[in-house]
Amino acid sequence: MNNQNLNLTRKWRSKNFDQVIGQDLSLRVLKNSLYKGHFFPVYLFSGQRGCGKTSTARIFASALNCEQLEKFQTSPQKNVVPCLTCASCVAMRTNQHPDFFEIDAASHTGVDNIRQIIDASSLMPLMGRKKIYLIDEAHMLSKAAFNAFLKILEEPPPSVVFILATTDTEKIIDTVKSRCFQLFFKPVESTTLFKHLHHVCQKESIKCEDDALNLIIREAGGSVRDALNMLEQVRFSSSVVSIDAVQKILGHIGDNILVRVVQHVVQSSPATLLSFLKEQKIATFSASFIWRRLLEVLRALLWLKNGVSSGTFEQHESELKAIARSCSWDQLTSLMKMLYNNELVFQRTTAQYELLEMILLRMCQGDKDDRSSGSTPNISVSEHVVDDQLEEECDEEDEDIIEDEEVMRWASFVEAMKKLNKPLLSSIFVQARVNKFDQASSTLSVIFSHKHLFFKELIIDMQDVWKPQLKKFFSETIKLDVSFDTPPTTTQNNAESKNKKSAVVQPHEIGKSKKVESSSHTSACRPTYQKGSSSQSKRLFSIDTSDEKKWKKTHLLLKYFPGTVSEIRENK
Repeated sequence: MNNQNLNLTRKWRSKNFDQVIGQDLSLRVLKNSLYKGHFFPVYLFSGQRGCGKTSTARIFASALNCEQLEKFQTSPQKNVVPCLTCASCVAMRTNQHPDFFEIDAASHTGVDNIRQIIDASSLMPLMGRKKIYLIDEAHMLSKAAFNAFLKILEEPPPSVVFILATTDTEKIIDTVKSRCFQLFFKPVESTTLFKHLHHVCQKESIKCEDDALNLIIREAGGSVRDALNMLEQVRFSSSVVSIDAVQKILGHIGDNILVRVVQHVVQSSPATLLSFLKEQKIATFSASFIWRRLLEVLRALLWLKNGVSSGTFEQHESELKAIARSCSWDQLTSLMKMLYNNELVFQRTTAQYELLEMILLRMCQGDKDDRSSGSTPNISVSEHVVDDQLEEECDEEDEDIIEDEEVMRWASFVEAMKKLNKPLLSSIFVQARVNKFDQASSTLSVIFSHKHLFFKELIIDMQDVWKPQLKKFFSETIKLDVSFDTPPTTTQNNAESKNKKSAVVQPHEIGKSKKVESSSHTSACRPTYQKGSSSQSKRLFSIDTSDEKKWKKTHLLLKYFPGTVSEIRENK
């Protein structure tokens, strides 16, 4: 196939060791192995995508069977392998070499595929010195296939070399890795990749700007293949590979606009910020990129606030310095925290831009409010997160007006309860809400969730703990009127449940209820009959659990849930 018809990634694929970029250490190891004639039965090439693993494996395979290998071992300065001209090298270049087998492990994952390789590897090579098996994406092999591969990897025929290439070394089982000579392929450095892209542009007569190439390199993340693919996309979309053309292809927004966005967040009003967002048509760009780049702008501001340049936005450093001078350290960290705290929600939502717009407005308005009050911002996600459980427990038809002072006192009481090292009791009071306060009788009405009805006895038993705290924040004569929400019922009983009153424990009953309820269990093994049909009535027998060694778990439960342990028996 004519090279002119190939895309850039295939046309500029490395054909010898000198054309592989950014992998000097791995290449030196392979060249020395060829020079000394010491070959390992199994190689493992690992590294990220597009950094040259498969290309290097093909070059190494070609060099192993190159007719010039003996001359290279004698005089490496005058001879190069692979030579690309001998019969073996030509067969490799045209993908017709009878001794080279490239297998995609993603589509050959089973034991049967490995058995075919084992059977074929016992045959002698036809053209070259070695039979080479390149297994690409080796981590896709099944565990059973790996186990079937172990024996031949440990003791392969002397004429066979296996090369495993993978982007995920963790998925290669340890017993296989221990049999391999492993080489690591690192991401290509920015300066090396820039020189390579600039060279490609010159040879292909592509007009390019240095800033555009740097942007492509930054997005490629050290992958040569990704960088060449992006370069080719821009090449066919614009006559010049400019930074604007690259940003349009990637759906990215310019750094100058992002710096202006942060400037409006810190210095302008929400209305001005919205007008700017509309003017720049920011909704047409990638929301995830804007999110990530905004964090980088704020990080650069934090660096400049400490007098150090991050080197990320060198062209806009003067503007960033002006922004950094106009805001405090606490303001910048608060803005970054807001983005970090909402990141999980942002990743999961289908309306990313709308969420981003809301957060930007929140950042902008919160910053102005804090500056007008003379304090540093304290922005928190919890300010706009609604607890569904609390929302369900709120009674929308409650018309009683509660004084703010009493609510604040109750909040102080709850905070005091948290410090008493009574986690269960304090958690019950935390989820309660003030219903009303009768000043005439000095009675505070508090509603607990229906799910805490089980802890009614606990509240009564531990009144010596919470009552002093309640008196501290209210008065010595304060009375607590405790009630519980009606539990939810089925649709059939909804009409009836609306007319039912909540279970209420009156102030005068606190301290008495325990005696009344426990009186039915004073005598051991004394049956108590409950309501029900005669055929299904049950009897309740108290159990003696005084032996702590015998009833360890029971005593542990009674420690947190005081009461009586009983056995329920069917009435036969």
